[in-house]
Amino acid sequence: MWPESGPGVVAPEPILPAMTALLPNLWNSNNSVPLDVEATIEAINQSRRRHVLLLVDEQSEPLSAGQLAEEIAASELNKEIPDLNAQERKRVYIALVQCHLDTLNKTGAIEYDERVKQVNANDATAGIADLIRHLESVCEP
Repeated sequence: MWPESGPGVVAPEPILPAMTALLPNLWNSNNSVPLDVEATIEAINQSRRRHVLLLVDEQSEPLSAGQLAEEIAASELNKEIPDLNAQERKRVYIALVQCHLDTLNKTGAIEYDERVKQVNANDATAGIADLIRHLESVCEP
């Protein structure tokens, strides 16, 4: 309950005006996401999908499912890629090719060629990656 107004009582500053002042500058045409809200949420609701999107966004060349699996396994296990064993790589690789890469492709977040197991960025990838980076910067770890 807020204290009553009167001499010497200072009302708290409203938060909303500051938030609305920031929000117009947060997103613009350079980092917008050309997907609907449901597709975007589907793309980022799993940590491995978020990791894929960030890795693909950082590369100018296509990435193989194997390369993605190694990077993600190393990150999850806090190991260097050369220190991963075959089972650790395989566990992530299977999850990527059987679930996550197909989901990301269907939502329109990446381009995934299932035949050659290769992933490319598309028009949505950078905007979604920016959104993930923003969420990681403002949310609790």
